[in-house]
Amino acid sequence: MTFRRAFFMLSLAASRCGAQKTVNSAMIWMGAFGDHRFAAKSSLYWDVQIRRADFGERWQQLLGTVGYTRDLNPHWRATVATEFTHGYRYGPFPARANAVEFRPWLQIAGTRTINKWTWSDRARVELRMLKAIGEFAPINADFQPTVVRLRRQDRVQHALNGSGNWYGAGVTEFFVNVAPAKSRVAMLEQVRVQALLGHQLSARNRAEAGYGAQLFNRHGGYELNHILLLLFRTTVPLT
Repeated sequence: MTFRRAFFMLSLAASRCGAQKTVNSAMIWMGAFGDHRFAAKSSLYWDVQIRRADFGERWQQLLGTVGYTRDLNPHWRATVATEFTHGYRYGPFPARANAVEFRPWLQIAGTRTINKWTWSDRARVELRMLKAIGEFAPINADFQPTVVRLRRQDRVQHALNGSGNWYGAGVTEFFVNVAPAKSRVAMLEQVRVQALLGHQLSARNRAEAGYGAQLFNRHGGYELNHILLLLFRTTVPLT
């Protein structure tokens, strides 16, 4: 079902691309994600992500997040967090200016396991507050109206050997702006599909590498990112 949904979303997005210019871009994304338990049902969430465009030659984004996760039951968790992002002008459809963004968000995430298969999904609502900065920014630029964005991600993981320390994973994700009206995109803002190979380095640390495709609805056309993904995930407890 996850990949059927991904195929439908990409097909819907592709059907709109014929009327506008579509450009391809090669990206390198590196990220570290932490989930550190400090109480029976409470964890500290953090992540740091570095994204480079044009085969790594230019900055695309710098992201950092810190938040609190609460276990709701054995299968479901809620996280509230604040994210800071520095976005850069790049590519054939450059943003009007570099920008900083503060992004509080709330998400509900679930995990189910059947034999060697694990399905995890998350639904997130974000409040995006952006401000243009740098030489292309308007004089005395202020924060733009807050944008409300919804995100949905599904991930299916399968163990590749008996011990399960090697695994493959497929991920789909889509983004929809819902408010304000002038910030809405006529269709999905972004669609992502990822294929990953992961290795459990220890009981609480794992590394993943793979390929990601992102269709991005930009001013003037569509940007199709081809992404080299290098990720590290840790659940080392704080105490």
